[in-house]
Amino acid sequence: MRPKDTSNLLSDVAYKRILEALMDRSVPLGAMMTQAELTKVTALPVGPVRDALKTLENDGIVVVHPRSGIEVVRRSTDLIRSTYQFRLLIEREATRAFALQAPQAEVRRLIDLHRTTDADYAAADPNTGVADQMAVIEDAFHSVIVAGLGNQMIDLSYRRLSLLSRIIKLNDHVLPGVARTSVAEHLAVLEAVLARQPDAAEAAMRDHLTRAMTRNLGLS
Repeated sequence: MRPKDTSNLLSDVAYKRILEALMDRSVPLGAMMTQAELTKVTALPVGPVRDALKTLENDGIVVVHPRSGIEVVRRSTDLIRSTYQFRLLIEREATRAFALQAPQAEVRRLIDLHRTTDADYAAADPNTGVADQMAVIEDAFHSVIVAGLGNQMIDLSYRRLSLLSRIIKLNDHVLPGVARTSVAEHLAVLEAVLARQPDAAEAAMRDHLTRAMTRNLGLS
């Protein structure tokens, strides 16, 4: 039996630990780090950390400056616009396909999930942060629709976009009222999908992502 490549396994662990540190704010957005500092963050040797940085740079999460350090991505107007513009290109087509071929039972499950979530938010303290719960709903909605295309190249691109979307929202304090707006936009897409209306579903997705971009830019 061929032995496992432990260097690859350790680089995967380093990648996950750096992302986790970013998401829990141990590594702040926009920070300049050294490889030595990241070995402390990950508790791993420099080799796996160096390999993980190559993947993170490909994902757009860091920029490696030779002899200067590792620059962590920061939330910016350009990042928000480019991320949502790319998502629009993928998700409009994915939504059309989903409307034509998604199993009705799956669509109804998503609708029920959103209606239950909306009821929970309606009953919640209006000043309670619900960012973590909303992230779960966002993933359950968007990822399922994109996965329906069955296109591995798109899946890889969308994984990167999902990471960048999480970073864009990292410091957001999402209140139930704002979350209910997003849930309602999701439901507009899902109801059109359930009715097998691809034009209406695509238009609703375009509206949702455009509004989400506007919200993240602080324009609404």
